[in-house]
Amino acid sequence: MYTVMIIDDNETELLVAKKALERQYRIIDISSPKAALQRLAKSTIMPDFILLDIAMPGVNGFDFIMRLKTNEKTKNIPVLFLSGDKENTTEMEAYRLGGVDFIRKPIIPDLLRKRMELQSNILDYKSQMDSYNSQLQQTANFQARNAMNLEYFIIGIITDLISQKDPYTGMHSICVSKYMEILLKEMLLSGINYGIDPNDFELILLSSRLHDMGKIGVPDAVLTKTGKYTDEEFALMKAHTTMAANAIQKYAYLLPNNKFLYYTFQMAKYHHERVDGNGYPDRLAGANIPILARILAVADVYDGLVAERSYKKAKTHEEAYNIITQGAGVQFDPQVVAAFQRVHMDIRDAAILIEKQMQQNIAMSQQVMNQQGNPK
Repeated sequence: MYTVMIIDDNETELLVAKKALERQYRIIDISSPKAALQRLAKSTIMPDFILLDIAMPGVNGFDFIMRLKTNEKTKNIPVLFLSGDKENTTEMEAYRLGGVDFIRKPIIPDLLRKRMELQSNILDYKSQMDSYNSQLQQTANFQARNAMNLEYFIIGIITDLISQKDPYTGMHSICVSKYMEILLKEMLLSGINYGIDPNDFELILLSSRLHDMGKIGVPDAVLTKTGKYTDEEFALMKAHTTMAANAIQKYAYLLPNNKFLYYTFQMAKYHHERVDGNGYPDRLAGANIPILARILAVADVYDGLVAERSYKKAKTHEEAYNIITQGAGVQFDPQVVAAFQRVHMDIRDAAILIEKQMQQNIAMSQQVMNQQGNPK
């Protein structure tokens, strides 16, 4: 169970937040930012999250987070801001200072729980990846490397190859997998899951990372082209679905009844099908399209809309929401679109976080390169 420190000088809002979260989290509620700083300074165990009001006397929320970021013990604690301020500039400043979310007051308990659930999932994923990376670093011989999880091994190789051909596709796969996670979880919770086994949740998400694996076989000139495709080039691009499927089928006999390959095959081959039968490669319609491919199709299109490319500007979340909503029953499964509508703000927040983390990684990489180029 994660620990959340809630800091708000408004006793009513503090109580609302505490009541909303106390069943799922250990709560430390403090009405004074100075008292919170003193407690953090004395404590050896840090909270997992800080829910922080901005407008407080003495030390406001922005002052508070700046102090956190200068302290080695507290600089990595995720901070979610609370604010009744309607100005976009306040929200932008909150993210600039390192906040991971911005929640407007008055607090809506259900929304607060959803936003905290998203951050908890991100922290879970980070912990898993940290653990996985630690295991890799400790691997000292070939025998230990052979014991690595097969699915992670395959994903690592293929995504690296894809990223070398087209960095956008590698990043796209990460984003789509995250949006797929939010959509799939919502569908499982809603009970409209088309028979998806909840026990395969993580395996499905791993498989979704490979939905564009067939692009390895697409010529670089086509894959990275910024202008409009010719008919021949578009045919080559569309072939990434069948190239992936054919490769999996060719070697599937080596791993019979392997769910990872089964799910990867479904999503890689069919994520461009449309429920009206006008998709590709097989022009399947409605329920004939595997459900995982129908879910992935929404996640895939959303990222394609909101991600900026060298040849197009990114659409806003609202524009992407409208396009996907209008595609219900035409391009997309209506039940999947309904799930998207219920969690679209979580997906928007995930997109913001991924973009922010990517920019931080770019900045860190540039800093390392600069240091290497200027040895002392």
